[in-house]
Amino acid sequence: MARHIYVHIPFCEAKCPYCSFFSRRSSPDIENEYLHACMKEAAFYKERIGNGLLPDNNLKLDPTDRTDTVYFGGGTPSVPDAFLTAELLERVIDAFGIGKEDMEATIEANPHSLTLSKAKTYRNAGFNRISIGIQSLDKDVLKTLGRLHDPKAAEDAIRIARDSGFRNISADLITGVPAQTVEGLIKDAGRLLDLGVSHISLYALSVEEGTPFYSRYGDAIDDIVDPSLERKMYHDVRAYLKTRGFCPYEISNCSPKGRESIHNSIYWKGLEYAAIGAGAHGFLDSVRFCHDDDIESYIQDPLSVTVEETLDEKAKQKEYMMLMLRTSEGVADKAFAERFGREPGEVFGDGIGSLLERGLIEKDGGRIRLTSPKGLDLANEVFREFV
Repeated sequence: MARHIYVHIPFCEAKCPYCSFFSRRSSPDIENEYLHACMKEAAFYKERIGNGLLPDNNLKLDPTDRTDTVYFGGGTPSVPDAFLTAELLERVIDAFGIGKEDMEATIEANPHSLTLSKAKTYRNAGFNRISIGIQSLDKDVLKTLGRLHDPKAAEDAIRIARDSGFRNISADLITGVPAQTVEGLIKDAGRLLDLGVSHISLYALSVEEGTPFYSRYGDAIDDIVDPSLERKMYHDVRAYLKTRGFCPYEISNCSPKGRESIHNSIYWKGLEYAAIGAGAHGFLDSVRFCHDDDIESYIQDPLSVTVEETLDEKAKQKEYMMLMLRTSEGVADKAFAERFGREPGEVFGDGIGSLLERGLIEKDGGRIRLTSPKGLDLANEVFREFV
């Protein structure tokens, strides 16, 4: 049996100009009230589990799912008081009956707010994986992105994590930033590996409406950064990482075997997970639900949720196809049939046939995968076949 919990910490020291996620600047008083509200929600989950109202369905969905995971994302979880964050982790572990020695517990952090004292507090509390928002090791790229840290602070953050006892350290890199180069990005990736990073996530810069970047670039970002250059950055960095033993296991993620993010993998497998915190989204008993993006409302009533949708069998099959095709593993006929009683071709025969003809997917050994580079570059076209 395995439980999976996402905890949203929506506070940031400053809002990055490209970020469209729910987060905001705050004060220590509000942060403390918020973390205590999260503890109340954890206690509510404990009560539901104790009363038999929250069954663990994940082992039925995937017999290999045996590791409990907790993920503190944001926002920037390294902004609030570290001891309160540690206490919240303890409450979550207790509420869901998680074995501390066997879990994967991840906390996101930014270089500007991560200190040695905080990192040691997280590690002593039970966090054993840290994901650091590096984004780049180039000072000009960092300036363009509006980040608070410089290259030295980024490198220091990795050293802090390592010196605090973290052996599973992930770092994010962004591709397609104005004035960024392929050579510079590969240099950044190599430096991160030399510093001891064990997992790298690659994300293309996205300009979303309502962000300062949209006001700055609008729809003209493709005129500044040629999409073909961004794609070259993506593929060349993935190829370089592979030479260093970091295999691409999902569209945006690379790691040595055994260092994959277990928590993120449960999303791609369509497994269930609880959600704690304002703006957090969860999936339990076939229901997708969320908390409103409102910190004050959450503090007042941390148990209020909105049901987004209830998935029927067909919707689950579509989601499984879309999400598992993100992975290098792809969709296995056997695994799909074990979960849904029929093979993918019996359910989506026409769509699969069309994608095969267009060269966007390939089928080999009873598995369907995105082709490279075409399928990876046009992944959204593939996913639309299953909407």
